[in-house]
Amino acid sequence: MSQQLRRVAAVAAILLTALWPRLVEAQSTAAENVWVFRDWTRAEVWRFFQPRPGGGDPDYADIANRLQAGYERHAPKYDVSGLLQYVQFGNLPTNAVGPGPLGTGALYYQQSGETNSHQVYLRYLYLRLKDVVPNVTAQVGRFGYTSAAESPSGDAAIEAVKRQRLDSRLIGEFEWALYQRGFDGVRVDVDRPGWHATGSVFRPTQGGFEESAGAEIKHITVSAGEVTMKPGSLTRHTDWQFFANRYDDTRDVQARPDNTDLTANAVDVHINTFGASAAGVYPSGPGRIDAVGWFAGQTGDWYGQTHRAFAVAAEAGYQWAGSRGRPWVRGGWFHGSGDANPADNRHNTFFPVLPTMRKYSLSTVYSLMNLDDLFAQVLVFPNPKLNVRVDLHRLTLAEAADRWYSGSGANAATGTSFGYSGRRSSGATSLGTMLEGSVDRSISSHWSVNGYAGVMHGGAIVHGLFAGDWLTFVYIENVLRL
Repeated sequence: MSQQLRRVAAVAAILLTALWPRLVEAQSTAAENVWVFRDWTRAEVWRFFQPRPGGGDPDYADIANRLQAGYERHAPKYDVSGLLQYVQFGNLPTNAVGPGPLGTGALYYQQSGETNSHQVYLRYLYLRLKDVVPNVTAQVGRFGYTSAAESPSGDAAIEAVKRQRLDSRLIGEFEWALYQRGFDGVRVDVDRPGWHATGSVFRPTQGGFEESAGAEIKHITVSAGEVTMKPGSLTRHTDWQFFANRYDDTRDVQARPDNTDLTANAVDVHINTFGASAAGVYPSGPGRIDAVGWFAGQTGDWYGQTHRAFAVAAEAGYQWAGSRGRPWVRGGWFHGSGDANPADNRHNTFFPVLPTMRKYSLSTVYSLMNLDDLFAQVLVFPNPKLNVRVDLHRLTLAEAADRWYSGSGANAATGTSFGYSGRRSSGATSLGTMLEGSVDRSISSHWSVNGYAGVMHGGAIVHGLFAGDWLTFVYIENVLRL
């Protein structure tokens, strides 16, 4: 266990030891003890865009397993949770690079240098104190954090929209990547009938595609604050959130993901992000209309350059809630600003901080930087145990002078991986068209299977970099929860 993990464990243990007699005395009802066991087995098949002669091998398949085992104790005045995680890969590709990593298997191999990348590490260890003072909860240790999910709305329909289209846009646990990420720090929540406020200070752990997962990245600090106005407090059937965060990054990482072609011996990024979101669901005819609005503006410093950037999302949909299969049709647009002039002293590419990008890029082929994403989706629920989703995306770059970016934020404390990377645009803006679908099937209360298939036809940017313009990504995953 690293020195940082020992510190997290020590702080949680000291607090628990000091407060335990009072907590035990305060229990008027029996505490709940929960043993946690979860297991994911995933097989992936990639056929990336065919590189030009001399490039890497775009065709491969790999398999991986993620096992979680832990213990939780839930009591009226406190929660305690500890969770270990073990990840094991097989058959990662050794030559799937050029130009850039050719799919997620290439990223896992790059970080470990082994075809059977594996690691066991501490995923969570935290203490949550409830009603420290009335309506105030405090949490310390290693925990998970998902931006936009700090306060449940209490409305199941609104929550379905938030979970799919607002969660983790700025901060998330990199959930889909096998190694994931956690956060070491402190969180305080204040909950009132009409609003909820959250304040946090934390450091992310290594993870995502990084084999040495679980170690704290001590040269990144994030401070975040959110105020959520619950449905009915400002407008009926609408959940509003106002947020701000500060990201400071001085890692010993030799990478600079922008359009300047400049090198860097270390990261030097200090960014303020602020904005607001709204998610609403409104009864209409035989179903309900849903709408999502999200805006984030940024200021700060990017490797000594002035950073000014923004992103905006606007979406709407309609669900025939009372019809067979409850079909749900949605569409929307996302814009993440890009940098039009690599020679000036301004950096204008939107920086998504530490998101779970796979929620908004199911293929993982692109990130929400320098991007315009016009999309439509259809979701169908034939029965309570089966969900089907199909998405169509038209993808273009916001600025031709900037890059085609991919990644999901910091995953390593040192080395050459920033967490985002960029390919040249070849002076074009057309990235391509993506058609993708997923199916989730619940076999029982403890067993489910999910699958995904995506096909992308590359545009002018892909034509300028690769010999082929078709990409295919397929996976199937088995999930056990006990």
